[in-house]
Amino acid sequence: MTIKSKLVAGLLAIGLAAPLALATPASAAPRHDDAMRGNHQVDAFHDRNHRPPMRTEHRPAMPRHGHYRWRDGSWAWRNGAWTWAPGLWIKF
Repeated sequence: MTIKSKLVAGLLAIGLAAPLALATPASAAPRHDDAMRGNHQVDAFHDRNHRPPMRTEHRPAMPRHGHYRWRDGSWAWRNGAWTWAPGLWIKF
């Protein structure tokens, strides 16, 4: 074999082996039984990575006595779903 043919054979072997090295392991693939049950689809209230949009809420009148600051409501992740924690007046 000449140097040129050895080089071509080496490059061909690397080109064929590279996709095997980059293949996704079977443990990372979606499970067939989950897909059959419909577990691959997640709605907005059960997807921890995406909060639902903010709500507009009515702010009641500030208490008369003392110093208060309004804390806006927010979404909180509880029991596997997003729940709304309403705003409130905090005394300081």
